[in-house]
Amino acid sequence: MFETLQALLENLLAPMVSVQIFSAILIYFTIVRKRIAADYKLYVCFLLTFIFFLIGRILQGVFGYSSFYLILFVRMGLLFGVGIPSLLVAAAVQSGINRSKALYVWPYTVGIVISLAYIVFADAGMQGMLVSKETLTWLPFPVTVRVAHKIQIAGAVIMLVLPCGGLMIRELKERRNRNLLAFLVGAFLFGVFFVVGTVLPKSYWIYYVGSIFSGLCWGWAVFQDIRDMKGRMTLLKEELQFQIQSGRGERNSEIERLLDDLEQYSRGNLGVYKMRIREILSMLIDTTIEAGGDTEILLQRNTERNSAIETSMDPDVIREMARAEAVELSKMIAEIPEQKSNKLIEQAVAYLETHFREDLSVDELAESLGISRSHLMREFKKGTGKTVNQYMTALRIEQAKKVLETTSVTDTAFEVGYNNSNYFSTVFKKQTGLSPLEFQKTLKKRSAGSEL
Repeated sequence: MFETLQALLENLLAPMVSVQIFSAILIYFTIVRKRIAADYKLYVCFLLTFIFFLIGRILQGVFGYSSFYLILFVRMGLLFGVGIPSLLVAAAVQSGINRSKALYVWPYTVGIVISLAYIVFADAGMQGMLVSKETLTWLPFPVTVRVAHKIQIAGAVIMLVLPCGGLMIRELKERRNRNLLAFLVGAFLFGVFFVVGTVLPKSYWIYYVGSIFSGLCWGWAVFQDIRDMKGRMTLLKEELQFQIQSGRGERNSEIERLLDDLEQYSRGNLGVYKMRIREILSMLIDTTIEAGGDTEILLQRNTERNSAIETSMDPDVIREMARAEAVELSKMIAEIPEQKSNKLIEQAVAYLETHFREDLSVDELAESLGISRSHLMREFKKGTGKTVNQYMTALRIEQAKKVLETTSVTDTAFEVGYNNSNYFSTVFKKQTGLSPLEFQKTLKKRSAGSEL
């Protein structure tokens, strides 16, 4: 099947290596690039036809003469008629050339003309399955396979070498987008290798080996694109998180700028923009939940917001919904610490009101609430203006005033949580200005006065 090392390299090894490289790139464009660019379909179209072009070379060696020419014509027809024009249009769009009807029509028109011309002259010069030499006798030159090769060369120059070289110069002069530059270099190299491999006799292996170098250029660009995209989106999310967590979401200009960046990364694709907006809002919802927001309410809110975004077809409306949601979540997060502090104080006070008669320490109270001692003391003091012990003492004294109406000082001391009546008397006088006995006398005078 593969009689020589050159045949093995040309028909199996080089195409197989290239297929694996470009298949990995195809997966990237199908899964990852789909999420960030509207031109991914054109790249996918090229990759599919190019992978078939490479696999077809292996199939030609496997099936032999019976299907050799049919596979060859399909390979070349798809590559020049569909694949290369798709690559050219995608690269032009990514380079910033305005989309227009001509941008799409001319590459495919030229590609189809080249592919049909190659098939006609290659078939007439080799097999005559579709067109015989006799039908082309009117041409001013003899019909040979070499004519088909010249068409291949012209096609590679017109559709790969010249346009990709021009776009490379444009990138170097204007934007220096290294990822796009790597894609263009890969396409340019394949065009050059294709020309060289076709010009030199029996040197087709050159452009199959050359496709490996093209694949490596594309692979490097894919790696950089993934890293850059991850960096851009991570930075964008971090900036939005900072705006939200800092409680400064009301700074609409900052949020507008970040949403502008998000729209730019979506490359004008509304579906991609919607998906990115949903991702960002879901992240902000997670941030709000982690800050202490109500999980059930926030998840329901996220579901409703996502539904509204999905049904909208107006980018401006979607942007406004995202901006409003970011501002609202910012306010929520700003209010959460105060709400949590108030709830904590309410829980602490309720616990003290129930257990003030017990020999309760600050550590035990903190443990019952599931927080640290220092956090409890800080928040309790900030919320009530008193320490925990001061507040518990105030509760005991207030209760003691009621109990003293009918109970002795000693029994009252034990009733409100003091094990020593003398210490209770000291604390009571410090809090009220009267000793417990003096307080009882005051109560009796008031009672006698009311009876009169």
